[in-house]
Amino acid sequence: MPGGRRIFSRIQASNGKGSSTNASHGPDDRDGNLIPLASLVVLPKHSQLPDIPGDGNLYFECMLFVFGVIMMSLQYINLYKTVWWLPQSHAQYALNFYLIDFYLVGFICIVLSTRLLICLVQEVQGIKLFTWFLQMFKILLVLGAVTGFCFTIYQVVLEHGPKTCLFLCYPAVIYLVLFGLAIKPLYQRYQAWPKPAYGVDRQTVPAKCKNKEETSLGHTCTLTPDVVREEVDLLKKDFNCRLKQVLFNSLTTSFYATGVPVWFSQNAHSNCDACWNTLYYDSLWMWQHVCLTWLSAVLMLTCHFLPPQYLHLLHKSARHLGRWQRMEARHAHVPYNAWSELQVWPQGALVKHVRGLFKAEGINVTAEPGNSLHSRFYMLFHQPMRVMNWLVFLTCLVVGYQFFCLVQSSEWSHVVSLALLMFCNFYTLFKLMRDWFIMGKVYKDHDYGLTN
Repeated sequence: MPGGRRIFSRIQASNGKGSSTNASHGPDDRDGNLIPLASLVVLPKHSQLPDIPGDGNLYFECMLFVFGVIMMSLQYINLYKTVWWLPQSHAQYALNFYLIDFYLVGFICIVLSTRLLICLVQEVQGIKLFTWFLQMFKILLVLGAVTGFCFTIYQVVLEHGPKTCLFLCYPAVIYLVLFGLAIKPLYQRYQAWPKPAYGVDRQTVPAKCKNKEETSLGHTCTLTPDVVREEVDLLKKDFNCRLKQVLFNSLTTSFYATGVPVWFSQNAHSNCDACWNTLYYDSLWMWQHVCLTWLSAVLMLTCHFLPPQYLHLLHKSARHLGRWQRMEARHAHVPYNAWSELQVWPQGALVKHVRGLFKAEGINVTAEPGNSLHSRFYMLFHQPMRVMNWLVFLTCLVVGYQFFCLVQSSEWSHVVSLALLMFCNFYTLFKLMRDWFIMGKVYKDHDYGLTN
């Protein structure tokens, strides 16, 4: 409409003090009815998310360790099951236990318990009277784990040979790719998010994330663009670090719990010609168990590392960040302003940047035009339920597939494997559905327009 275009031009034609107009197609600047851009900027208000209880680090590490041990046991059942109920069967037990390398089982259990041991050493604190006793217990526990690791890996190398055991070093390669030579990501604690006072939504955001255990992530409701961009950069680095933790720990759990038993199954008793046994198993089912274990571990870790309070924090920062939409060249005749890193831009503002002409999208826009990192951050988190919806959908998809396979299964080992795996995923699904329901109720009546 011509009238609407004139109103839009009158808004774009003036930017108050410290801003210049780079086009001459708008009305006269002396017109007293011009609306400065600064008057259109409002401070976004955020909904208050209630305190949703979550699992502590020690409790979660215990659950992850138990999950890994259960998945390892199920893989051994899939490998060494017998048909002991048949009259012609010579097996007396449900498994061929003599084919299992128990030194390898001990090695896998020690590796899976590494994060639990580190968490136990770091987080368990006692009263002053028994501090010395607790410290002595921690030292003995660590020494026992190191001794057990060295003994079991020595026995495994003797049994299977150095070349075969190189397979155990693959997670170390993944670690170097993700984290480099840093040792701290082996177990990195994440502080609980501070709960602001009622009606107050202001936390201190550190300038640099030098030590994540000593910094407290938070959100500052401000109209200062450099503070918003600095906060987003800090949250982006923290989010990427969490994703790396999820990826590495899930791969490690599935690799040692389900992949290593399959790799070493063909080499059992390879040094004993008299006790050689040919092992037949369903390769497709083995690798399906590996993939389902990895997906289940990913969901467990993501649910723990991305709690609702953290997603709410990312959402609040995304609302302050906004996004720039690149405009086509045919819109170049529309009045625009020169982009300034010190200016907060309202929705619909047109700015000229070295990367082109951009239009503001969001309540306030403090992002840099053409910055792909800012655009991805806004795309992921400006809708508060987007990440949670993805997690719930993926979890339901995994559980539904497991249920379908369970209905189609006839072998007892497959039924036991799928039933226990579904039982582990039900707890993750319960937590995600609880968080999804609460967050949906909180955001349902929240207005995301310019007036809020």
